[in-house]
Amino acid sequence: MKTVIKMLVVLVLLSGTAVAFCSAAEETRTFVDDVGREITLPVNIDAVSPSGPLAQIVLYSLDQDLFVSVSSEFTDAQAKYIDPRLLTLPVTGQFYGSKASTMNPESIMELNKNLNIDVVLDIGEAKQTMKADLDDIQSKTGVAFAFVTQNKLEEIPGSYVKLGELLSRPERGQELSDYVSALLAEFDTGMKEVGDNKKSLIYVTVIDGNSVSMIGEGSYHAEIIDYVGNNLAKPATTGSGTGDEYTMEDVLQLNPDYIIVGYVDGHAYYNTIMTDPMWRSLSAVKSGNVYEAPCGPYSWMGGPPSIQRLLSMIWLGNLMYPDVFDYDIDDRVREFYTLFFRYDLTDAELDDLMVYAKPAPASASAQATTQAPTPLFGVLAGLVAAAAVAGRGRNR
Repeated sequence: MKTVIKMLVVLVLLSGTAVAFCSAAEETRTFVDDVGREITLPVNIDAVSPSGPLAQIVLYSLDQDLFVSVSSEFTDAQAKYIDPRLLTLPVTGQFYGSKASTMNPESIMELNKNLNIDVVLDIGEAKQTMKADLDDIQSKTGVAFAFVTQNKLEEIPGSYVKLGELLSRPERGQELSDYVSALLAEFDTGMKEVGDNKKSLIYVTVIDGNSVSMIGEGSYHAEIIDYVGNNLAKPATTGSGTGDEYTMEDVLQLNPDYIIVGYVDGHAYYNTIMTDPMWRSLSAVKSGNVYEAPCGPYSWMGGPPSIQRLLSMIWLGNLMYPDVFDYDIDDRVREFYTLFFRYDLTDAELDDLMVYAKPAPASASAQATTQAPTPLFGVLAGLVAAAAVAGRGRNR
């Protein structure tokens, strides 16, 4: 009898173990990504590797605790805004991008022995070969890869809902989606009020002597400036983040209402525009409408063009149409940094970020125009004359 009881106890224990094992094995789910791939994932996600800079930015905004690796190291300038834990994580590289892939399947497999990656996240624009590419690297590594579309502004709200579902963070995904939806609705109403009265502008990314790079109309990188202003740069011929190359003569002929210039160390491009005689002949310079795009942890204008572009929309809307977008820009910037970067800006940090991004006080503007700028006609005439002299030299 005792033997029978012992056997029953053993059977009960074994069956309980089997049930527990099956129960654990069943704690998975199927997720369909934005290129139609069915992926088996854990019910709860807690270990994610971004596959590129866009995924890194968006994942950080959703939940920085999910990172077990980064796609690229943060710069010293970025590091002050970033959770210190992420600065010590291994680099798993970039799967897609303008450069060749730096994400090696063998490295992923080796790193995964310690990282236990639940999913590698890719975000951006769906490419024609993406489904096959992701299937291939997933089969080689044994690690799940998932893609979520986030390319145009209108796609951001839906992408956050999808990410919330993918990464088992539905409430956080909905929170960010709701914020972006409200912001886009606010600007849809405001830009309808602006109507045909858009201010003209150019976005300068590089200045190298007589060579000037600008983001052309219709470029992926120009979505914000095309939306809030009349982008005078001709339709883009390159997808580069620095845009197309122009001459200084081209810029003088465009003569925009506003000049937005990209940030570089020492505010070098901004200082060139404000001090160089040719630049100072432009209407935007004379009227004090030259502004440097803030940068931290990423450029508000893009580079890469991810969710921080929303900051440039908030900024430029208030800057160019203050009667329409009538809000305290400092409050709105602080709100964005707290919500998306989980970083509370101090007054000093905000002043440093926006040092050349706000209209100068009236006294400063008057002082800046004390020196008479070179007349625009004279500058153009000088450029034409120089070109003619150069041409005669070549004909000799």
